[in-house]
Amino acid sequence: MTVTESSRRAPALAAAPARPWVLCAAAVAVGLAGGAATSFGQSVLTGGWHALVNSAAPWTMVAFLVGLRAAGHWPRAACAGMLSQAGLVAGYYVTSELRGFAAGMSAVVIWTVAGVVAGPVLGAAAALRDDDRRYVRTSAAGVTGSVWIMEGLNFLWLATDAQSNSGPGTTAGWCYLVVGVVLPLVGVRGARDRAHALLALVVGAGAAIGAGWLINAAFLL
Repeated sequence: MTVTESSRRAPALAAAPARPWVLCAAAVAVGLAGGAATSFGQSVLTGGWHALVNSAAPWTMVAFLVGLRAAGHWPRAACAGMLSQAGLVAGYYVTSELRGFAAGMSAVVIWTVAGVVAGPVLGAAAALRDDDRRYVRTSAAGVTGSVWIMEGLNFLWLATDAQSNSGPGTTAGWCYLVVGVVLPLVGVRGARDRAHALLALVVGAGAAIGAGWLINAAFLL
C-alpha cells in the first residue's frame, strides 16, 4: 500500500462524531436509564459501594462519556452533557416516585440546576481532550476528576465527624480520590501535559468544593 492510499483510508478508520440529533437523543436516553438504575441501585448496594448510587461523581461521567461522541465539537458535546444530566435527574426521580419514594420539588430543582451547570462542562471537556492547544486539552483533562476529588474529601471528612452519619466510609473516600487523580492522566502524554492536567485538577476540585457548598446550603433553605 502506498502512502497516498494509506492517507486516503485513514479518515474512514476514524470514528466520526455522532450527528447532533442522534447524540442528543442518546444523551437523554442514557440519562433516563442511568437515573432509573441509580434509584434501584440505592436499594441494592450497601456499605462503601452505596456511594456509587448516592453521589454526583458517577453521574458526571455520563456527561463525559456522551461528550466523547462529539470529539472536536465542544458546543455539541456541552449540549449533550446537559441533556444527559437532565435525563439522569428525571429518570431518578420519576423511578423513585413510581417505587413509592416521595421526593420534594426543591431537591428536583437543585439537582437539575447542578446538572445544567456540570453537564456542559464535563461534556465539553470530553470533546476538547485532544485539542491542539496544551492549555485547553490539559484543562479539559483536569476537569474530569474534580468532582471525584471533592466527594472523596467529603467522604473522609464525614468519616471523622461524630455529628454525621459517617457517610460511605474512608475506603470509599480514598477510592474516589484515587479515581479523581487517575482520570485526568488517562490518555495524557508527556510529563508537561500531565503536570498541567494535575494543576487544572486542583483548580477544578476547588470549584467543585465551592459548588458542593452551595448545593448543601440550598438544601438548608
